[in-house]
Amino acid sequence: MAMENISPTRISLIQTKKTLKLAETGREVLEHKRDILLRELRNSIYEAEQIRKELTEALTVAYQNLRDANIAKGSETIFNTALVSPFKANYLVDARSIMGVTVPLIKFQSEKNVKPDYGFANTSANLDKAFKKFYDVLSLVDKLATAEGTTFQLANNINKTQRRVNALKHVLIPKYRDAVKWIELVLEEKEREEFIRTKRIKNMLKVRQ
Repeated sequence: MAMENISPTRISLIQTKKTLKLAETGREVLEHKRDILLRELRNSIYEAEQIRKELTEALTVAYQNLRDANIAKGSETIFNTALVSPFKANYLVDARSIMGVTVPLIKFQSEKNVKPDYGFANTSANLDKAFKKFYDVLSLVDKLATAEGTTFQLANNINKTQRRVNALKHVLIPKYRDAVKWIELVLEEKEREEFIRTKRIKNMLKVRQ
């Protein structure tokens, strides 16, 4: 705030103090929001790490079963079986808000007691196990996508919030504080000058009497 753009009056002092108070309140609100988002970010990072481990373990078992099925029936047979399968994975994509930050909410539309949708003539129990394990993986994918999407959105908003906090804390608030001090100094100087002028006038009047 350039001092030359401010009139050193009491009205300006009141207005500048109000603006300073709003800026300080805004900084406090943003800092509170940032702290809550940081806590949520830590939670989402931890959740993503746990789900990623669980997903890796599930995929390992699923691929082991698929490998055993390939050995038992041949990779070409398994490949052809997969090609004719009409199975599709459906996901519901929604969103929720965390302190005003929109984060994804992804849900796999799973079915209870789902069964393989292929014929059993050229397949094996290992392929059935692989199908079930890969189906379970789909329910972990939505959780991981939700956690990682949440992590990204929170981290991005935390950066924006921190930049606004820094702008208020290191730029705007110091300028308003300096403006308040400058106006107060100018007004105090004017009051002293007015006091001296009034005193001189009184002394002159006494001399004339």
